[in-house]
This record gives sequence, structure tokens and C-alpha cells, in this order.
Amino acid sequence: MVNLDINLELGRIIAKKSISSVKKSLTYANLKINPYVWVGLNLNLAIIIMIVVNFAVYYLTQNPFYVLISLILVPAMYYMVISTMLSILSDQRARFVEETLPDALLLMSSNLRSGLATDEAIMLSSRPEFGFLADKLKEVGERVATGETIESAFMKLSEGIDSPILEKTVNLVVEGIQSGGEMATLLEETATDIRDNDLLQREIRSVILVYALFIFIAAVVTAPILYAISTHLAGALSRLSGAISVAFLTRGAPTLKIVPSEISPDFLLEFSYVNLIITAVFGALMVALITRGNEKYGIRYIPLFVAVSMIIFLIVRYLVSGFFGSIRI
Repeated sequence: MVNLDINLELGRIIAKKSISSVKKSLTYANLKINPYVWVGLNLNLAIIIMIVVNFAVYYLTQNPFYVLISLILVPAMYYMVISTMLSILSDQRARFVEETLPDALLLMSSNLRSGLATDEAIMLSSRPEFGFLADKLKEVGERVATGETIESAFMKLSEGIDSPILEKTVNLVVEGIQSGGEMATLLEETATDIRDNDLLQREIRSVILVYALFIFIAAVVTAPILYAISTHLAGALSRLSGAISVAFLTRGAPTLKIVPSEISPDFLLEFSYVNLIITAVFGALMVALITRGNEKYGIRYIPLFVAVSMIIFLIVRYLVSGFFGSIRI
């Protein structure tokens, strides 16, 4: 209880002006928690994680510069992760509603054609398999039953759900009712349009799947192979230049020497690791953007992309080293 009060007071101090956007995000994600408590809780967690990571970085590197970098990156990454999590939960909820919306509209239309009153037709359409949408339909039906106009009650259907399709559908049905259209016919035609649009979107995704596969191969397969070969070659040339000192002495000609490279193989190896991680991260975001239409879904692919990329890099590097191991410099 004490921790809850601390988070509540801390949230009130920090999020005075932005609490409305936090509340909206929590509503869209269907998280039933006080927005001030949410802000305070996450701020405390971010501070704890930052302290632990900074101590770990300093213990491993003994370099204040890396500690300063982690001091900046850890809070920023934590904020990105939390914001992305809320956005993904909101999108999943909206996607579920959009998938069940045509069935709900057709069921509502069927109830209206069977002679039921509008409030009864809407409330009987709120089946459990419709999930969040069932609760909203039940709420709309209760509003109509208590005397509220259909147009006004139907506008409440899209509140708390971040779905452009649902919002456009509600506006379309309300405008149709206000212009004198038959509600059952409007619901049927709207449900058909939503399904046709969904089929079109799936066809588009199947076509562009080839591009996503190309990005996956380039970022997760080809890049590690090239980096593994190039780092091994650079290391071999560095050892070769350090072991050989040849002077071509000819009359009137300058002396040519092979000098060791100033870039160490260890630096190239670290450079390869960093670049492979960056490539895998952006590859995951690009694949999600192409396949799902939103790059934030790529967050869940990042660990897989990074792990596969590193495994391929280490395997190819081991094979290349073993293949050229018989060459003695």
C-alpha cells in the first residue's frame, strides 16, 4: 500500500500535463490501472534498471565514457519498450475488434430483419466470442434502451478502441441513419465492405512477402557471412604484414616495406558485432513494416534476428578459420 502511494504521488508530480495522453494509451491497451500509479511505477523501475546496468557497465569496462552512454541509453530504451508495449497491446485489441466487427454487424442486421427492436438487436449481438466488442455493443444497447438516440449511442461504440476501421464504420452507419437509410441494409453493406477490404489487404501482404524474405536473407544470412569472411581475411593480412618485412632494393628505386595495419583485428571484430546488431534490428523493423504495416511489431523479432545473425557469423567464422587453418604464416 505504501509503494502504491509512493508511485501515485510520484506520478502526480511528474505527469501533470501529459496525464491525459497516458490515460488514453492505457485505455486503448485495456490496462485498468491508475495513470499516475503507472507513471510512478515505471519511473521507479527505470531508475532501478539504470542503476543496475550502470554498475554492470562500469564493473565490466572500467570506462566512465561507457557509463555515460548507458546513463543516456537505458532510460531512452526503457521508455521506447514501454511505449511500444502499450502500442502493441492497443493494436492487438483493435485488430481483434476489426476481425470480429463484420460478424457482429451481420448478426445485428439479422436480428433487425427478424423484427427485434433496435436495442434488443444490438444487445443480442454482444456474444462472448466478440470479446471487447461485445462489451461495447452491450453498452450501446443499454443506452438505446434507456432512451438515448441510436446515433448518439452508436457513436460510443468506437470510444476506448484505437481502430480507424471501427471509427469509420460507426461514422458511416450514423450518417446513413441520419440520411434516412435502413439500418439493417447499412450494416450488411458495411460488413461486406470490411471483409472485401480485409481480403484485399491479405492479397497485398502475400505479394510483398517476397520483399520481406529478401530483407531477412540480406540482414540475417548474407551480412554475417560477409562480415565473417572479411574479418578473418583482415586478421590474416594483419598477421602477414606484421611477419614480413621485405625491402625491394634496386638502383635508383625507393625502398618499399609492408607495414602492419593500424586497425587491429579485435577492433574489426567488435565493429562487426555492432554492425550485425544494428543490421538485424533495422531488418526486423523493416520486415514488420512490410508484413504488418507497422514497424513496432518488429520489436518482437529483434531477439530472433540478432541471435540467428550472431550464430551464423560465429559458425561461418569457425568454418573459414578451419578451412584456411593449414596455411601457416
